[in-house]
Amino acid sequence: MYRISAFCLLFFCFLWACKNPLDGFELRFKKPFPVALDVQYYTKGGLEVPTDAQVLITGPDAARVITTVETKKFRLTGDGTLFLSIDSLGPRPSAQNPLRFTVVVKSRGELEAVLPVELRDDKQRSVTLVFQPQEATNTKVNVSQRSSSNAGRIDSDWILETPELVGANQSKVKATVSQASIVKDAVGKEIAGTLTARFQVVDITKPHDNFLINPIMNATIARPLLKDGSGVGSNQQFTQLAGAFLLQIYNEQFRLVKSLTSSIKVRFSVSSQLYHPQERRLIKEGDEIPLYSYDAATDTWQTEAFGKVVKGTEGSLAYEAELPHLSLWVAGFTKQKCETGPSFKIKSSLPASDLQYQCEVLADGTNTRLQVFKSTINNGEVIRVNGLESDQYVRLRITDALGSATVTSEVINGCGGTEQVLDVSSFKKQILKCTTGPGFQIKSNLPPSDYRYNCVVVNAETNATLQSFQTTANNGEVIRLNGLDSDQKIRLKLSDIVSSAVAVSEAVDACATSVQSLDISSFKLPPQRCTASPIFKIQSTLPASDRTYTFEVIKPDSKNRLQVFQSTANNGDFIRLSGLYDNTGPIQLRIFDIVSATVATSAVVEACSNTTYLLVLEGFQTPAPRCASTLNFRIKSSLPNSSHQYTFEVINAKTNGTMQKFQSTANNGDIVRINGLYSDETVRLRITDLFSTATVQSVGLAACTTTTQEIDLTSFKAPPTKCPTPLTFTVKSSLPVSDRVYDCELLNATTNVILRSFQSRLSSGSTIRISNLESGGQVKLKVYDNQSSAIGISSAVDPCSATAQTIDLSSFKVPSSLQSGEVRITLQFPCKALDEPKLPTRELFGRFRETGTLQWKNLPSMKYISGQTSFSIVTDLLVVGKTYDFQVGPAPGYYSFSENAYTLRKADWVIRIDTDEYCKK
Repeated sequence: MYRISAFCLLFFCFLWACKNPLDGFELRFKKPFPVALDVQYYTKGGLEVPTDAQVLITGPDAARVITTVETKKFRLTGDGTLFLSIDSLGPRPSAQNPLRFTVVVKSRGELEAVLPVELRDDKQRSVTLVFQPQEATNTKVNVSQRSSSNAGRIDSDWILETPELVGANQSKVKATVSQASIVKDAVGKEIAGTLTARFQVVDITKPHDNFLINPIMNATIARPLLKDGSGVGSNQQFTQLAGAFLLQIYNEQFRLVKSLTSSIKVRFSVSSQLYHPQERRLIKEGDEIPLYSYDAATDTWQTEAFGKVVKGTEGSLAYEAELPHLSLWVAGFTKQKCETGPSFKIKSSLPASDLQYQCEVLADGTNTRLQVFKSTINNGEVIRVNGLESDQYVRLRITDALGSATVTSEVINGCGGTEQVLDVSSFKKQILKCTTGPGFQIKSNLPPSDYRYNCVVVNAETNATLQSFQTTANNGEVIRLNGLDSDQKIRLKLSDIVSSAVAVSEAVDACATSVQSLDISSFKLPPQRCTASPIFKIQSTLPASDRTYTFEVIKPDSKNRLQVFQSTANNGDFIRLSGLYDNTGPIQLRIFDIVSATVATSAVVEACSNTTYLLVLEGFQTPAPRCASTLNFRIKSSLPNSSHQYTFEVINAKTNGTMQKFQSTANNGDIVRINGLYSDETVRLRITDLFSTATVQSVGLAACTTTTQEIDLTSFKAPPTKCPTPLTFTVKSSLPVSDRVYDCELLNATTNVILRSFQSRLSSGSTIRISNLESGGQVKLKVYDNQSSAIGISSAVDPCSATAQTIDLSSFKVPSSLQSGEVRITLQFPCKALDEPKLPTRELFGRFRETGTLQWKNLPSMKYISGQTSFSIVTDLLVVGKTYDFQVGPAPGYYSFSENAYTLRKADWVIRIDTDEYCKK
């Protein structure tokens, strides 16, 4: 028992002695430093970088460079990436106090990768490098060495040459570092020791063949500094490349040479087929070719002094340039967006107007349309064309809006700042309809009369008849003309019917508003209305009737009809004529029997006679009597009773002509009563459905039938009833609340016929309510995205459903979010899709001003993105809460759309365009 107790005591003592020394220790991870520079390394051909690659950081600020976990153990990751950070022990990098260091990576079988770095801010920078094989033969990099003195002086000329040709059918690049040149680093300090030079041709189309993957995207260098470094230029896109190369020199401490006291001279041959876009010909001796440099340390392009084309060997051409520093160099012709374009001053003899003429900017040679817009062309106006490129040579063509004539300018460069005069005097004058016209006040000695004279309006120059009409011409009356075309002078001619006299006015402008006198004192007294007219008394043996007969007043000799009217013709009726003139002369009255073909004609009488004449209706037959009772039809229908009015027609069964037409309800059991029929008539009743194309027609019936007839309308479509509540859809989406409107369509779910088209604002959880729908069938809602080609379609639903339906618009593109102080302006077309080839331009130019002020300010241009139904920009120039005037058009100075006195209440400003001219049909 003692032994066991002793053993237990020893065991517990051992456990106490072996207590974990980390008890109470809390393991925490240190927050990594932000990445200042990441370098991705590749081998030529895209192979992985060996894992044993060595990393060395040198240079004046190398001590500040650390890994992201604050160590000095620099190494590449498995995919060949190096991540570097800057410690927190000193000031942050800035333009005034940049951090300079050099990253050197050594790998077996590869040339040392030496990268100078100059950080000027805290933004992360990314670089890609390609190891160049260290080959004895077929090398693409010329590596040579030369010593410099302690003062950095080169003792003799140092001739360097690239192993490869600078281009097809060209030479190698030859560079000469002059004797006595002093080499210096980026801050101007001399570099002594053994210098290593690396010289390599750069193919900008094959970035992975070069040590430094050149930062040229789509043959474009971004915003190079100007030659003097005073500012930033426009993007330059290469159109003709002469050559490109990289020259790098450093000593054994990897201090890189940046400048020399004497320029490095370079020379290489260039193709004689190289095209000079500014001169529009092949290059020749004496031409200058632009030169650009890229500083890998600062990630900066700069425009350098141009090199020149000189004579080469055996009649060839060569390019010579002097390099003031070491960089990646590219020589070639470029193009850029023009800051200003050509101007065209209009010379015109046309009257000033707001008529818009089509203007086309055409590429010289191909006549390709580069821009299409509309503009006024009043004398002295200047049309400015912008948005062109420096290598474009163009003409401006203007088409007559009133004809087919065109006027085309001389050829001018897209960046040409000169002003051309464009004469459009040959264009047709604009013809407008006069809103009013001249007046002519009648001067006459004749007594007042209702007699109407013949008036003719003629062109004062051609005497062509423009208008003719009849009117009275009493003394003091004013004859006012209207509806004439502008740009002409006219005369008014008034002819006397009694004599051969013609009164002609003075020539006057067609759109004049003045009143001039027109003297017709030479006119003779016109025909006067008869103070008395003949009366005809009907003599007939027929029973009295309310049937009407056709009467005609005719000329006895020519039988020309002077008057036609309807009247009863019962025995003893008096027919009194009126409206005849004292020059009418003899007349006759004739009447047609409605039962037979008999015609009764009066004797010849004078139009103004005050005599009663007897008109005997011999041979006339007794007309059928009016039915004593109505013709009745009873409606048979399975439709619910309603107040809808249907169209009823009483049809003559023999001629199929409509005798009566009226509206009435057509509910089951309704009695339709038809009055005013005569016993000799046979009729049908026809009813047309309101809600389909169906018609129902009864059998032919004698007009005086007394038995009620049944007419069956069971084939008619039931009238729809209004839904008592709106149809509601709840939007499921990630769209934010905005003023944007989306095109919506309510479709018949079976036929896809559009029942309703409208626009609605949409956001996540918003509601779309559609009122005044009618019952019957099913419908579905279709919504079109205005930022993409996405379409949302709901499930089929009863139009009178009281339950809210969900429509999923999750696929709709969410407009980019706005930063504080930014405003988005969107010009929204009323389209589901734009017909992109119809768009006259893909870039719009706008301007704005605060309402009530005079100074306009330009906005950034709006560039169209294919597939959208809008133009849009984001700007920080506008302030929410202020009121603005806004204009936009296809070119600066040509604003076809305006919005005035608009108070900007939200940062998302959507302007709806009314025209559907550019919508896809």
